Amino acid sequence: MSNFTPLTQTEYWNSKVGEEWARQADLMDRMLQPLTQPAFDLLNLKSGERVLDIGCGAGATTLKAATYIGDGIAVGADISKPLLELARKRANASGANAHFVEADVAATPLRDAPFDAAFSRFGVMFFDDTAAAFAKIRAAMNSDGRIVFICWRTFAENGWSHAPLAALQPILNSPITPADPSAPGPFQLQDPEKIKTMLATSGWRDVSITPWDGDVFVAGGGDAQAAAAFLLKIGPCARAITDQQLDPAQAEQMLADFLRKYETSEGVALPAACWIVRAVA
Repeated sequence: MSNFTPLTQTEYWNSKVGEEWARQADLMDRMLQPLTQPAFDLLNLKSGERVLDIGCGAGATTLKAATYIGDGIAVGADISKPLLELARKRANASGANAHFVEADVAATPLRDAPFDAAFSRFGVMFFDDTAAAFAKIRAAMNSDGRIVFICWRTFAENGWSHAPLAALQPILNSPITPADPSAPGPFQLQDPEKIKTMLATSGWRDVSITPWDGDVFVAGGGDAQAAAAFLLKIGPCARAITDQQLDPAQAEQMLADFLRKYETSEGVALPAACWIVRAVA
């Protein structure tokens, strides 16, 4: 009988995983930029507003929010100490009107509430109870406050996730199964009907769900070798290598060889698919 106990989300993001994500933050931010801007356009922040960035990670989206709100306030909340440490360094370096709190917004009241707007880029799919979490977020909003968040669609639609794993298939010790979409994880909110039900249950209204489809440049640009090195450190391939104790050098070369067919003048382009969701408190 195995005595293995899965890490909690807090333990996971404060482990070496969180430290590695902090090291790769600049590359990840560049990679996700094409789908980040449309979400900010939909949020339509205004000068003087208070905005909450949920699961802010290394703070790029919080700092971006701060550029829209003038003398307002941007608050980034996350559970990862390594990522928040980098977020604070970035804020100090830029002089942005933003600050960061180590908090699970599903459980911790935020002293800066109420907020006019809330935002999240892939930070809301990890709640154990999404409806309860979104009810807490709604309670932290002003009347008619709004939220915009980005979440992944299905694993099958996201080539950035499944294509590199397929390239490693010959050296895997056992098949990789996609994450359970009913459990906390990157694909928990892949079903738009689930999103609508969850938001309605937690008291949100005027829900709109817009698909975003396009290519992302792995590691934000660079050739196949650079993309392969990045994928070995972050995401499904990194986890497969650790869990199955694969040879990193062999895996990196297999990935690089596979990714060369996707090289463009701007970088290695792989398809991504997400929902951009807006709702009113």
